[in-house]
Amino acid sequence: MLSTSFIVYFIATILLTITMLLVSHLLNPKVPARTNNEPFESGIVGQGSTDIRWNINYFLVAISFVIFDIEAVFLYVWSIVVMEAGWHGFFITSFFIFILLTALLYEIKQGAFLWGEKMPVKSVHTPLSKEA
Repeated sequence: MLSTSFIVYFIATILLTITMLLVSHLLNPKVPARTNNEPFESGIVGQGSTDIRWNINYFLVAISFVIFDIEAVFLYVWSIVVMEAGWHGFFITSFFIFILLTALLYEIKQGAFLWGEKMPVKSVHTPLSKEA
C-alpha cells in the first residue's frame, strides 16, 4: 500500500509541473518577432555562423580521457583493498590494465593523438552501376 507522504509528493509534483507549463504558456509572447528566433546565450547575442567543423581528434582525446579517468578511479579503489584482494585481485587487475594498455596502443596506432599532422583521407570508391 502506498504511503500518504508518497501520494502527497506525487500530487504536488504533478500540480507543480502543470503550473509551470501553464504559466510559461501564459507569459509566452503571442506575436512572433524577429528577435524571438535569434539564439541568445548568457546575455551575448551570437555573431557569425554556428556551423563549425570540429576536428575528430578533439573527440578522440575526450573519450580517451574519460576511459583512462575511469581506470584511475578503479585502480585507486583497488589500491585501497590490495591486501584483501590477494593474488586473484592482482591477476584480475593486471588483466584490466592489459586491456586498457591494448586500447591505448590501438589509439596510438590509429593516430588519435596526432594533433599537428593531417590524417590521410581514405577515399571510398563506389562501383558504377551497369545499365542494361
